[in-house]
Amino acid sequence: MMENDRLEILSMQEAERKRIAEDLHDTTVQDLVHLSQQLELAILYLDKDTIQTKKELFEARNNIKKIIEDMRETIYDLRPMAFDDIGWESAIENLKNNLEENNDINVIFNICNIDNYDSLIKITIYRIIREACQNILKHANASKMVVNMKENTNSISLMIMDDGIGIGEYDRMNHFGLSMVKEKVGLLSGRLSIFTNENGTTLDITIPI
Repeated sequence: MMENDRLEILSMQEAERKRIAEDLHDTTVQDLVHLSQQLELAILYLDKDTIQTKKELFEARNNIKKIIEDMRETIYDLRPMAFDDIGWESAIENLKNNLEENNDINVIFNICNIDNYDSLIKITIYRIIREACQNILKHANASKMVVNMKENTNSISLMIMDDGIGIGEYDRMNHFGLSMVKEKVGLLSGRLSIFTNENGTTLDITIPI
C-alpha cells in the first residue's frame, strides 16, 4: 500500500471517529442528561405528587427507548452486519424504511444490486448513501429525497437529490456531513459534483470499478 493511501485511510478513520463522537455528544449524551433530570424530578415528586411522578417516569421510559434505538443506529453504522446476514438489497430496504419511519419525507430508492462486490466497497457506498440522506433530513427541509444508483461498464453512478432549500456557499465549504461524503467518495477514487439552488440539491457521484 502506498504511503499516501495509508495516510488517506488514517485520515478517513480519524474523521469517522470525530463524526461518531459528535453524534454521541449531540444525541445520546444530551438524552442521558435529560433522562437524569427527569429521574431527579420523579424523586422530588415521589412523596408529594404521585400523578406527576408517574408522568415523569413514563417520559423517562420513552426516553430510554429512544436512547437504545439511537445506540443501535450508531452500532449499525459502525458495521452494517445486515450485509452478511440478509444481503445488499434488504439492507438498503431497511435503510429506506428507517429514513421514512420517523420523518415526514417521501423517500424514493432506485438502487442496483451490488451483492457481488467486495464488502469494503459495499459498506463505503452504503455509508455514502446513508450520510447524504441524513444530511437531507437534518438540513434540507425537504419533502422528498431520491436516490438513483446504477452500474455501468466501468463505474457506478450515484445520484442523490432533494427538493429542499439548497446549500449556501458557506455551508458547502464547511458542512461536516458533506465533508464526510466527499471523503468516502475519495476513498473509492470517485468523483463528486454538487448542484444546488433554492429548489433543492443534487449530489452526482461516479465511482470507478
